[in-house]
Amino acid sequence: MTLPPRIPVNLVTGFLGVGKTTALTRLLADKPADEYWAVVVNEFGEVGIDGATLSAAGANLDVAEVPGGCICCTTSPMLRTALGRIVKARRPDRILIEPSGLGHPAGIVDLLREPMQAKAFELRAVVTLLDPRHLDDARYTGHETWRAQLELADVLVLNKIDLANHVELERARALAMALYPAKLAVVEATQGAFDPALLDLELDAARWGEVAPHSGAHGLAPTRRKPATSAAEAAPSYPLRKTQSSLGSHSCGWVFAPETVFVSYLVADLFEAFGEPDKLGLVGLSRAKGVFHTERDWYRFDWVDGVPGAAISAYRRDNRFEVIVDSETPPDWAALEAALQAAVMPATSQGAG
Repeated sequence: MTLPPRIPVNLVTGFLGVGKTTALTRLLADKPADEYWAVVVNEFGEVGIDGATLSAAGANLDVAEVPGGCICCTTSPMLRTALGRIVKARRPDRILIEPSGLGHPAGIVDLLREPMQAKAFELRAVVTLLDPRHLDDARYTGHETWRAQLELADVLVLNKIDLANHVELERARALAMALYPAKLAVVEATQGAFDPALLDLELDAARWGEVAPHSGAHGLAPTRRKPATSAAEAAPSYPLRKTQSSLGSHSCGWVFAPETVFVSYLVADLFEAFGEPDKLGLVGLSRAKGVFHTERDWYRFDWVDGVPGAAISAYRRDNRFEVIVDSETPPDWAALEAALQAAVMPATSQGAG
């Protein structure tokens, strides 16, 4: 039996007061008139102010409010219930999810990737709004959720640029360009206005490291509308590998599917082994970093200045790893690739979880 096309789902995230509801209102007002969209709004308080605002944003629209608590936890039934109710009432052409500004959005991505959910829903670009004026405020920068929202984003919108001064805006731009993994687009906006084409930005892992230039609210040329896809649609052939050489530096990066699970202690052992890089044919190793889906959680691993480190990461788009070596000739990357593949958990063990 042929399954119906999956419903596109976008997350629109950002910390408290960044302008998410305003951005959603604009998206809904500008949506194709013949399309029926649904919105799931999760407010921290019990009174649904944002839901009431969005309900008046346009016709052909369903707004589901989940006040109080949080829909971001994968163990929470709230989001499953809301999505089920929406689809049962009338199948939408798109679903937008606005988590609470205090909610950790990675749990929503995990839920949408569960086998049963993935049959019905297709996660499209995750959009995160950032107010450049918040970079001097430790209430934001010191908050784990604020950092997680930036990590998770596919598209980063620097919002309220009309209210930020030149120094604040330049710092926000520098922050955006320094994020790892790189964003697929970084745009600037006032009043939450950004190009709706970004919702369907091609999430092609082969494009890693390519970031759209800074632009105005509608600075990106609209792209071909990505059609809804079947759950059985062919995936890219993983792992992907890309190498680059320039001015005596050589880099190599690998991308694995998000469903691939790595053994955490084997990845840690690999980063420890970078202390003796010649054993892996990496004489001149200067940097190694990666984000890995492990049996424990998603982690970012780093090796810099000879010191390995690891921290929980909110990134969810894929597994990726890259190294930089300073040498006259590029290394033979085979030994490193073999060590990386050896850290992948066997498929039978992954299914047992």
